[in-house]
Amino acid sequence: MARPDKPVSLALNKKEETMPNDKMDKNVYILGAGFSKEIGLPLQDDFLLLAKEVYFRHPQKYQHFNAVFDYQDKLSKMRQFLSYPLLNLEHLFNIMEMDIFYSKNQETVRIKNDFVNLIKDVLMELTPSPFYHDDGGSLRTLKLYENYLLFLKLLIQNDEFQVVPHNDTIITFNYDLVVESAAALYNHERYQRRKEYRHERGEYLRLNTMFGKENLICEDICNFFYKNGARTFCDNVTIFSQEDRAIKLLKLHGSINWKTTRDNETFIVPPTWNKSDPEVRKLWDIAYQELITAKRIVVIGYSFPETDIYVKSLLALALNENRILQGIYFVNPDKERAQNTCLALLDSHFQKYCSYKPLKFSELVKSDEGKKFISENLGRSI
Repeated sequence: MARPDKPVSLALNKKEETMPNDKMDKNVYILGAGFSKEIGLPLQDDFLLLAKEVYFRHPQKYQHFNAVFDYQDKLSKMRQFLSYPLLNLEHLFNIMEMDIFYSKNQETVRIKNDFVNLIKDVLMELTPSPFYHDDGGSLRTLKLYENYLLFLKLLIQNDEFQVVPHNDTIITFNYDLVVESAAALYNHERYQRRKEYRHERGEYLRLNTMFGKENLICEDICNFFYKNGARTFCDNVTIFSQEDRAIKLLKLHGSINWKTTRDNETFIVPPTWNKSDPEVRKLWDIAYQELITAKRIVVIGYSFPETDIYVKSLLALALNENRILQGIYFVNPDKERAQNTCLALLDSHFQKYCSYKPLKFSELVKSDEGKKFISENLGRSI
């Protein structure tokens, strides 16, 4: 898509004209399942197939998967009448939510809880630990996370003495711990280089995910990996903070390392039309505020599925109030899907201020083409 040499931002109002330049220079990164795909995590279309593979490896450990598979089989009769993708995570959850809404069947509610645990267990089974011990017992870092480390460095303005991030925000619909694992790797590698600064305030990279919410508990990933996967981890240093210097990580569908204070259950919001859960509403409010003040919006591996009207509505309302937006940029290797679902969202006049790159996530952060795209469009460098 053609792009002008100098993007023209929308007119600024007086309030925004007085904002500091660093506050106005904000990138908001919207991450979908395609962001985590390259580390081995499933997309929605193949999630349940991979769940069956996980189950057959450890059938006793994952007996609760059976309830979900049985429910899926019970619905197969509808295929006589409809072409309905029952292997797709989102579509099966939508049917389940609608079933609960109309039937009030408590057994289906229990199956839904099993489904939530299935999502957590599959992601834990397939997510590689960023740390491991070699045959000699030395702690090593997993190279699979190198590209995600590069992505995090894209959000850091300076780290010569303290970690000073850009005024950027990550909005993700993923439940996994890929960003958090990359943050733990970043802190570990930084400590190895600068041990003398270990205890200085601001030395570590921090993520803000809770924003003062007291109804949810966010467990540090070192403990979470150890308890749920019996994997080794490095320094038990928290990566979470609510300080201003922390990078904002908005997980709008929850996370596998979140628990409710009410019943200590894993908190994730299923990918369905029913997102009215009050537990996570504050995070959607904050996402709205971040999008209002975004200079650039970068969508990586997310295709705005037709059923996710909440996300489209959030984006539409926020952009209606945004006065400094210069462009929206899509990164997705699936050109046909990007054109049909992403670019189709844009007004034909505004499209000339936007760009689409048919790149994999790894190509975005590692290739010369990707780095050039970042430098010319996103005002950042790796």
